[in-house]
Amino acid sequence: MHLVDSLLAAIVREDGESLVLHVGERPIVVAARGPMEVASAPMTLESMDSLLGDLLKADSQQALAEFGAVESELAPSALAPGEHFTVVAARGGDDIWIELRRRRSAASRADRSAVPASTEIVAALTSRPGPASSIPEPGVVLPMSRTPVRSDTPARTAIPRLAGLDRLLRLASARGAEALYLLSNARPAIRVDGAMSALEGEAPLGPQDVESLMLDVWPDRGSDPLSEGTEWICDIADVGRVRCLAFTDQRGPGGIFRMIPGKAVSAEQLGLTKEIQALCNEPEGLVLVTGPRASGKSTLLSAFVDVINRTRSEHVISLESQVKVVHESRSAVVSQREVRGGPEELLATLRAALRESPDVIVIEDLRSPEVIAEAVEAAASGYLVIAGIAAHTAPEAVAKLLEQAPADRRQQLQTTLAETLRGVVAQVLLKKSGGGRVAARELLLGSPAVASIIAEGRLGQLSLAMESGRRQGMVPLTDALVGFIRSGAVDVREAWRRASDRAALLKQLKREGIDTSFVERLA
Repeated sequence: MHLVDSLLAAIVREDGESLVLHVGERPIVVAARGPMEVASAPMTLESMDSLLGDLLKADSQQALAEFGAVESELAPSALAPGEHFTVVAARGGDDIWIELRRRRSAASRADRSAVPASTEIVAALTSRPGPASSIPEPGVVLPMSRTPVRSDTPARTAIPRLAGLDRLLRLASARGAEALYLLSNARPAIRVDGAMSALEGEAPLGPQDVESLMLDVWPDRGSDPLSEGTEWICDIADVGRVRCLAFTDQRGPGGIFRMIPGKAVSAEQLGLTKEIQALCNEPEGLVLVTGPRASGKSTLLSAFVDVINRTRSEHVISLESQVKVVHESRSAVVSQREVRGGPEELLATLRAALRESPDVIVIEDLRSPEVIAEAVEAAASGYLVIAGIAAHTAPEAVAKLLEQAPADRRQQLQTTLAETLRGVVAQVLLKKSGGGRVAARELLLGSPAVASIIAEGRLGQLSLAMESGRRQGMVPLTDALVGFIRSGAVDVREAWRRASDRAALLKQLKREGIDTSFVERLA
C-alpha cells in the first residue's frame, strides 16, 4: 500500500481537494491554485490495474466490474494522519479513471472559506456520497468523456492555468455535467442528472463575454458562430468531443455545449438485459429504439452498434444527424454517415447506403413517411435495421410508425411490419434516490401473438400482449418502475412522475404492498 499512502500524502502536501489518475495521463492533484502534476510519467494500464487492486476490496472490485463505476471509503493512512479519503473509480474496457477525494471536516472547510468554489473540482461519478457500507453503492455509470488512451503522450513541464471556454467546459465535465449553458447577463449553468444549476463560483457573463468565449472554440474563422441555430462539434483536451449550439435571445448571444462520450457506453455499463442484447444478433428484421425527449435514445443506439461491432464480422452503416461517438471498426466494419439535411437527404443517403451491401443499417431518426417505408422494406429484404423513433412507449412507437406511413402504402406496410418487427425498446430516465440517473426500459418482442395483432391492426392490444409475454422476456415499463421502487433505487414519486400508465403502476404498487398514500395527497 506504499503507493497509495504516497498519493494520499501528495494531496495533503499540496493542500489539494483530490488526485485524479487516468490511463495515459500523469497523476494530477486538483487544488485551489490550479491542477498540478505529481509524477514524471503517465499511468499505464498495468499500473492502474494494480492500483485498483490496492485501493478496492473484493466486493468493490466486483461492483466496478458489474456496474462500471464504484465509490468506496479508504482506510486511514499513516502518511496522512487525521485525514479521510474516498476513492471513486470508473472503468470502460481498457479505459480506467480513478479519483482519490479528500473529505474535509467542517472546521477545515471553514478555514478555507476564501478558496473560490470554482476550483473545487468534483467528478460526480457516484450515486451516493457518504460513509461506506459493507456493500459498496454502485456508481452512476456516466460516459467517460476524458482523453482516450494514447501511447505517445507528449512531455509537459507544467499545466497552464485554464482560461476561457476550455476552463468552463472542464469544470462542467468534472462535475459530471451533461451540458454547459451560456446566456448573456447570467451565470454559466450546467445540467447534471437532468437538473439545472448555476456553475458555482462563476460571475455573470455579459454579451461580449459570451461572444468571446464562443469564438474560443469556433473552427471556421471566416463565418459567424453567433448565427441562430449554428451547430458544430469541437474537441477539448481532457473533456472530449463537445456539441456546440449557438442562439440569440432577448438578452443577447448564448450557447449550449453538450458533452459527448469519448467512446461508446457498453451494453454492460448500461445494464442491458440479455433479451435486449439478443436483438443485436438478429440476422434481419426491424428493431426500434424509442422514448421521450432526452431519454438516451442515441446512447442506446450507440451501445447497439458497439455490441454488433464486438460480436459480428459484418458491414454496418450508421446514418446520424451528427457523428457523436466514433466507432472504430473491430470485428465489424463500421461506416458512420452524417446527414444534416432534411428528410429528402436522409432518404437519398439511405437508398445509397443500401447499394453498398451492408448487413446492418442504423438510422438515428425515422423522420418521414418515405424513410419509414424504405426502412421497413429494407428489413423485409434481409437487412437488420435498427432505428430510433420518438414515442413514450413501445406500443405507441409501433402505432406512430404506421400512422406516419404513406396512406396508399399503409396496409401493405402494416403486413410487412408484422413480419419483420423483431423488438421495440422504450427507455425513460429517472432520478436515483441517492443521486444520478437510471434507465427504466420496456421491451416488446415480435412474437407470433404480437405479429398477429399488428397484421390485423389491433394495436390497442399490444400492451396486453406485452403483459402476457413476460415468460418470453417481454417487460412492461410498469414492471421496471416497480422493480426500482422495491430496491430503493428510485423514489415512488419519481416513478409516478415518469410512468406512462399511472393507473397500471398504481394497481401494481398496491398489489406489491407499497405505500401509495402520496397519490391521495396529490389529488
